[in-house]
Amino acid sequence: MLTLRKADAVNHLVFPGESLEIPFLANSLAHQHRKVRDKLKLSAEFVVHSLRHTALTRLGEAGADAFTIMRIAGHSSIAVSQRYVHPSNDAMEVAFERLGLGIVGARGVSKQANSSDNSNVPREMLA
Repeated sequence: MLTLRKADAVNHLVFPGESLEIPFLANSLAHQHRKVRDKLKLSAEFVVHSLRHTALTRLGEAGADAFTIMRIAGHSSIAVSQRYVHPSNDAMEVAFERLGLGIVGARGVSKQANSSDNSNVPREMLA
């Protein structure tokens, strides 16, 4: 996704200003955010940072580990990124099942997990 974003980007800025060469001024972004928030009748407590927090939380819920979230968010400490990772009981059980099947990593699969004697293993566990 980041590679596609970079390829389609007009410039390196996430929030470019009107000239596209300089960043949006903080007060200008706040002004635009206030206008949108008022139009959508959102609480004044809903700030731009809420969007970042929600995106990072969704990454954690989707299974991203704290180190991945740390790199994406630019956090300087893993402790900050751990706030976004809340493994459910199901996620922990799947982790132990992967360990028992010999699956190495989220994407890599060991020879044992690829062998034909694992035909009864759910496909999503081998992904």
